[in-house]
Amino acid sequence: MILKMQKLTLIGFLADKESILRDLMKKKCVQINGPENIQDYESIAQLAVPGVAQTYELEQELTKFTSAIRAVAPYEEKGSAFSKKEISDFSSMLDKEIYSEAASLRDEINSIVKQIAEQKNIISRSQLQITSLEPWTDLDLDLSVTQTKSTALLYLTAAADVNLEEFEAKLQEATPLCYVHKVSSSSELSCLLLIYHKDAQDAVMNVVKGFNTNRPDFASLKGNAAENISSLKNKIETCSKEAQRLTEQLKVAATSSKLLKKGFDMVTLQIDDQKVRENIFQTQSVFALTGWLTENDMDKVKKILDKYPCYYTMVQPEEGDDPPIKLKNNKFVEPYEMITEMYSLPTPDGIDPTPVLTPFFILFFGMMLADAGYGLILFLLCFIGLKKLKPDEGFLKNAMNIGVACGLSTIFWGVMYGGYFGNLVTQVAESWFGVTVTVPAVFDPLNDPMSVMLLSLILGAIHLFAGMGVKIYMLAKRGHLLDGLMDIGLWYVLLIGLPMLALPVTAGIGKVLSIVGAAGLILTQGRHEKNIFMKLIKGVMSLYDITSYLSDVLSYARILALGLAGGVIANVMNIMGTMPGLNIIGVVVFVAIFAIGHAFNLAISGLGAYVHTSRLQYVEFFGKFYEAGGRPFKPFKANTKYTLISDKEDK
Repeated sequence: MILKMQKLTLIGFLADKESILRDLMKKKCVQINGPENIQDYESIAQLAVPGVAQTYELEQELTKFTSAIRAVAPYEEKGSAFSKKEISDFSSMLDKEIYSEAASLRDEINSIVKQIAEQKNIISRSQLQITSLEPWTDLDLDLSVTQTKSTALLYLTAAADVNLEEFEAKLQEATPLCYVHKVSSSSELSCLLLIYHKDAQDAVMNVVKGFNTNRPDFASLKGNAAENISSLKNKIETCSKEAQRLTEQLKVAATSSKLLKKGFDMVTLQIDDQKVRENIFQTQSVFALTGWLTENDMDKVKKILDKYPCYYTMVQPEEGDDPPIKLKNNKFVEPYEMITEMYSLPTPDGIDPTPVLTPFFILFFGMMLADAGYGLILFLLCFIGLKKLKPDEGFLKNAMNIGVACGLSTIFWGVMYGGYFGNLVTQVAESWFGVTVTVPAVFDPLNDPMSVMLLSLILGAIHLFAGMGVKIYMLAKRGHLLDGLMDIGLWYVLLIGLPMLALPVTAGIGKVLSIVGAAGLILTQGRHEKNIFMKLIKGVMSLYDITSYLSDVLSYARILALGLAGGVIANVMNIMGTMPGLNIIGVVVFVAIFAIGHAFNLAISGLGAYVHTSRLQYVEFFGKFYEAGGRPFKPFKANTKYTLISDKEDK
C-alpha cells in the first residue's frame, strides 16, 4: 500500500534550529523540501540570511578518509563479506574528540602512504637508470667526463635501424679528427662513444643529426657505469627497506580501521546535514522549513516539536502538490517492493502493485527455472545467508528473501516437470548401469511441450485479468466504477467467452458471453463521442484491441521457452559428464562437468528467469493499469556506510 503523506510546515527560533534538526535526523521520518515550498515564499525571500556552506570542505575531508581506508584495507583482519555495521549512538557521531582522533589517524596514514609512494618512485627511477646504464658497463670511464683540453666526448645510443658502418664512414668523410668506439651492441640499440677534436664539433654534429641517435643524460653521474649501478642498487635496497618499514606502520594503523570508518561516517553525517540546511529558510532570528512525513509518523514528529517553542502544521497534500511515495507492506511482500521500485514508484493517487505482483513473480520464476536441484541450491544459499549473515535492511536482505521464496517455487515446479539437475537420474542410470529409470512428472516439457504451453498461457491470462481487475478497482476508488465495468468488465466477458467456443461442452455459454461482450463494447466504447455514427464506429474499432490482448497472452510462451532452454542445457551437461563411463577417470570428469556445467546453467537460467519474470510484470501486467512516476520518500537521516546509528538514547 501507499502510505498517506502529510505536509509539514515548521517555523522556529534560530537558537533551536540545531537541536530540532538533530532530533529530526535521529527519527529518520521527515523529508525536508526546498524553501520555495514555503507559502508566500516570494514575498519573504528578501529577508533570508544565507547560511555558511561547508559542503565542499567536508567532501575534501571525506576524500581523505576514503584514501586512508583504501590504504589500510589490504591489512585489515578479514571478516565476513557481508559483516554487519558497527552500532553507535547518535551522540558519539557528533563527538569532536572522537572525530579529532579519527582525523589524526587519517592524516598519519595518508602521510605514510605518501612516503611509501615516494620510496617506490625512487626505486622505479633507479631501476630505469640501471637499465639505461647496463649497456655501458664495459666502458671503464667516468661518465661525467665530457671533454679534455682539446677533445670532446659524446655518448650516443643508436637505434637498430642505424647502419653503423655507414655512420662511421660519414664521420670519416666529414672529418678525420673523430674516433668512434662501440661500447656494446644488441638487437635493439648500440652504445657508442665519439671522441673528436673540438675544432670538428660542427662537422660531427651535422653527421649525428642525420641518423636515428640519442644522447643519454649522464651529467648527474660520477664514476663509471658499474660504480653507478652498484650505487643505485644500494639505493634501491635502502628504499625497499624504508618502504617495508612504512608498510609495517600501515599494518599497525589497520588495527584502528574502525575508528577510521567511524570518522568517514561522521563526515558523511555532516555532509547530509549541510545539504539539508541548503533547503532551510532563515532570517536573523527565525528559520522555516517544509517537508513531508507519513501519517504513521505524525505522533512521533509532534512529540519532537512540542519540546520547542515553535509553530508547525501538518496538513493533507493540496491540489498541485507532489508528495513523495513510501510503500508499506507485510514482511512477506515487502522484499518485492524493490521489484516495483526498479520500474518506477506509483503516482500519489495510484496503487501499489506489489501485493498483486508478488505471487505471480514467485510462480513464473519457478516455472522458468523449473528444476528441483537448482531450486534447492537457490533456497539453501539464500536461507543460510539470511540466518548466518543476518544482513541489514536493504537490497541484500530483500534479494535473499526473494531467493528463498523463488527457490521453493522452483523446487515445486521442478517436481512437476520431473527435473532434478535435468535428467541426471535417468542419464546416470542408463549410461553407467544400463538401467532405465523413469522419473515421475506431472508435465513433461520436452516430450509434451503443448501441455506446458497451454498452462503458461492460462496462467498468463489470469495474470492479465488480475491487472485488469486492479484497473477496475482504481477507477472505482476514484468514483468511476461504471467506466471500469464498461471499459474493462466487458473485455472480461468477451475474453472469457472466446476460448469457451473451442470446447463443445462450453460452446453455447461461450457464444452468449462473446456476443454480450462484443455488443457491450460496441455500444459503450464510443460513449464520449457526440455524433451517433462516431459512437458506433469507435465502438466497432475498439474490438481491434483484441489483437493486443492476444499478443500479451502469447508473451507468456516465454515461460515454456525458458524452462525448455534450462532443461536442455542441463541434459547436455549430464550427457557430457557420463560419456567417459563408470570408472575412476569417468567419475572425476563427471564431477567436474557436473559442478561447473550446472553452476553455469543455474547462473544463466536464474538470471534469465529473473529478467523475463520481471518483463512480464513490467510490460504485460503493469501495462493494464499501472500509473508510474512517483518520487521516492527520502527522509532526513544519516546515510552512513560503516556505522549503524542506534536510537536507544531517544527512548
